[in-house]
Amino acid sequence: MTGARAVYLSGPITGVSERTARGWRQHVIDRLAPALIGVDPTRNAIDTTIVSQVQLDDAARLKHLRHGKEILERNRNDLARCDLVLANLLGAERASIGAIGEIFWADAFRKPVIIVRESSGNIHDHGMVNAIAAQTFDDLDAAIDKINAIWGSIG
Repeated sequence: MTGARAVYLSGPITGVSERTARGWRQHVIDRLAPALIGVDPTRNAIDTTIVSQVQLDDAARLKHLRHGKEILERNRNDLARCDLVLANLLGAERASIGAIGEIFWADAFRKPVIIVRESSGNIHDHGMVNAIAAQTFDDLDAAIDKINAIWGSIG
């Protein structure tokens, strides 16, 4: 990343609309302090289909596998270069395997993770995820304010 501090924006993509997947990320990017940049894993065309519910032929399965490997490499490399992770899990109706993987990568890379989710009833409320979280919020704007306050002035 550049001289600015980078915030990786993790959250559900599969099974949600492109507007939903990108909307909150753009909101965060717009509100981050000037010393911070948001790294958006939806910045290129995204595939929000649930392939496990569709019967694929061999060519389509290979294409999907290649796409998955490319996304995995890009996201893992982006996350490794970032300074912290903001995981927005608000409103998740099912577990986000990708977001959970990114949270665990962040822990392995020793990156702080800020989690945003409902204070009760969110499917991602799990002991291991909770142990990784540097802080948990139930409001996205409150999390952004905290990130700006702590990281926005660090040069």
